[in-house]
Amino acid sequence: MEKIVLLGGGGHAKVVIDLINACGSYEIVGIADAQLAAKVSISGVTVLGNDSVLPELYRKGIKNACIAVGSVKDNSNRKTLYEKVKREGFSIPALVHPSAIISGKSRISEGVQVMAGAIVQTSSSIGENTIINTGAIVEHDCAVGSHVHICPGATLSGGCLIGEGAFIGVGATVMQGIKIGSNSIVSAGAVVINDVPDNAKVIGVPAK
Repeated sequence: MEKIVLLGGGGHAKVVIDLINACGSYEIVGIADAQLAAKVSISGVTVLGNDSVLPELYRKGIKNACIAVGSVKDNSNRKTLYEKVKREGFSIPALVHPSAIISGKSRISEGVQVMAGAIVQTSSSIGENTIINTGAIVEHDCAVGSHVHICPGATLSGGCLIGEGAFIGVGATVMQGIKIGSNSIVSAGAVVINDVPDNAKVIGVPAK
């Protein structure tokens, strides 16, 4: 198996570790996280130190990295880490849980994480470093930008356009053909029936 290093050791990292182990394609060599003490174990994976360990790992032949930091409303930290490890030369493979359903006519970009029970239907595209979290549904003909988080149980109906950096909260529903602007937030449980501009936040049923 190829080897991979994780960036981040919080709750999302635990889910990612289970995902990688379920896939069976990569051996996790450790975690880089500035907030955790070296040698601490997270779900059986050892923290190696902060991001300063990355160049040495790369020199040792570890060429794959995974952004294992989650996001709550703000995806900028995930974007920053993704761009950092790309500059270091790492590949950031897409990771898809075996229980997820991905249409063969959809497109999954580098660094995408599709969690257990999620569905991506035909003719949809998922941009770099985006999370399609547990049980989320991306229906046909959706275009989801880079560095987006589609939270657990959220649903994108057919033909939706989700801008870069957007956050679609737990259990939210975006109706067919709706556009969600870049860096916008759709709060948990919201039902979006109108387009949302860039850098906006909407809440409620219908979302406003």
